[in-house]
Amino acid sequence: MSQQDQTRAKRLETLRSAIAAARFDGWIIGREDMYQGEEVPAGDERLAYLSGFTGSAGFAVVLGDRAGLFSDGRYSLQMPAQTNSADWDCNTIPDVTFEDWLKTAGLASGSIIAIDGRLVTVSGFRRFEKSVLAAGGTLVCHHANLLDQQWHDRPTLPPAASWQMPIENAGKSLAEKSDDLAAYLDAKDCAAVLLTRVDSVNWLVNMRGGDLPCTPVNLCFALYHREAGLCILGDQSRLQSVLTPDITVAPLTQLPGMLGDMGDGRLMIEAASLPKMLFEQIVASGVQTFEADCPLTIEKACKTPAELRGFRAAHQRDGAAMVEFLCWLDQAVSTPSSSITESDLADKLLAFRQQQDGFLAPSFNTIAGSGPNGAIVHYRAIAGADRELASDDLLLLDSGGHYRDGTTDITRTIAIGTPPKGAVAAYSHVLQSLIHLAVAKFPEGTNGKQLDAIARAPLWAAGLDFAHGTGHGVGHVLSVHEGPASISKRGDVALEAGMVLSNEPGYYQTGDWGIRIENLIVVTSVKQTGFLEFETITLCPLDRRLIDKTRLDAGEIDWIDRYHRAVYEQLHAHLSPMAKSWLEAACRPI
Repeated sequence: MSQQDQTRAKRLETLRSAIAAARFDGWIIGREDMYQGEEVPAGDERLAYLSGFTGSAGFAVVLGDRAGLFSDGRYSLQMPAQTNSADWDCNTIPDVTFEDWLKTAGLASGSIIAIDGRLVTVSGFRRFEKSVLAAGGTLVCHHANLLDQQWHDRPTLPPAASWQMPIENAGKSLAEKSDDLAAYLDAKDCAAVLLTRVDSVNWLVNMRGGDLPCTPVNLCFALYHREAGLCILGDQSRLQSVLTPDITVAPLTQLPGMLGDMGDGRLMIEAASLPKMLFEQIVASGVQTFEADCPLTIEKACKTPAELRGFRAAHQRDGAAMVEFLCWLDQAVSTPSSSITESDLADKLLAFRQQQDGFLAPSFNTIAGSGPNGAIVHYRAIAGADRELASDDLLLLDSGGHYRDGTTDITRTIAIGTPPKGAVAAYSHVLQSLIHLAVAKFPEGTNGKQLDAIARAPLWAAGLDFAHGTGHGVGHVLSVHEGPASISKRGDVALEAGMVLSNEPGYYQTGDWGIRIENLIVVTSVKQTGFLEFETITLCPLDRRLIDKTRLDAGEIDWIDRYHRAVYEQLHAHLSPMAKSWLEAACRPI
């Protein structure tokens, strides 16, 4: 057992002792913090601290003699790779459910499982509770985190870095958004709404921040009252630079008192994002509640014309950075005796992005998976424990950036030397899937589940598939993964004009290589027809070395050539001479 495994095993046993001392039979540890975002501060990475698993979604349950780790199909390979099998049972949902595991673990009737009420939503608590009850136990909230009690060197938040999004980039002012919100509440017969989605609060106020490395937000909630106005529930010292006379700030601890002053009006809450602990405070206050989806989610997802202009401008600068990087990479791998690691690639790409005007931060940790690591969907290279590029490799590079005016997310699969057996055929089928979605026209009201099937059809015809969704929503200088719409097997929300989503089919050959191609697309209206279509806004050439032209039809070939012409026309003037020459060759007709 490695030193790292020994350290984590000791943490697990210490937690078990704390669970027993608190007279519980088990403890649930989620990956989320109070704010429920995909990215959490380093001091809230409890699941990674305990188990070693660093995926963006998942949870664990620790019993007296067993510990189970759960995540989805994106992390089937990553979970066992990052944990000690002697300590953890790794489970992919829905192949193994939490309820099934508890029953298999032999949970004794009447057992009490606890969870930190700050770190689970109302909806999440209800789901866990249903599984625990079905297995014969009881789920309770506990407001002292048993894991935090042993984590004495928890990292703190970075210094505050709040800033105001200019109206020319946002497209709508706080006053305009507040008026829309007030009208919505009036239609629902609610006096106020508790906003518990961090990206919604930042979007409403037209503010951004630096509380997280890759998501430019200020971590806070907000209470909006139709008469009293907006109160941000957070740390005033961290928000001072973005406050205006129209906004007040109060610590979250003052929420119960504020609710007591509300009167008889109803409070709108969202069970999917509201921490269970706050819900208990609301119930105790006697305020009447109305459960609904966050009223800002759809409006935020349908970007303003100003936001879309920013997206396009950001993609032009990001495309230039990508081309400079790809030009450098081709030169670097052709140099005899060159040694390039996966983490070197992530650092080099970041350096090219940092040269672009308005760059803020990566939009997520770069995935640079070469060879078999490319088959790990959300692989993350760690310097010193990563892999060197080898000849005849495939490199899967998934990355993105936040700029002052827009956000990018792009994946390219790159041949290093001669592509391995089967890779060209698989890449060509993945490319067909990307094109099928890119050119789709569909009636208003079509949801992501329907479009997901359209995208997968070419892969299915070849007997191939992938375990993740085809596309996710993208926020405007907010979260790179944004709801409510997605293009996936669970995508029940209808797509609307102005939404920005990813188009990212893939195929993964476990132990050998992985392929994914990703562009961002904007939903646009086909005028006066009642139909919608997509505009592709990502600007970066595809790897010609991986395209088998004989597997494509004339329409697919035409799409590739037209896309490459657009890439060249929009990027060539912004490149160094060497990168411009590289791009010209990369974009010639296939």
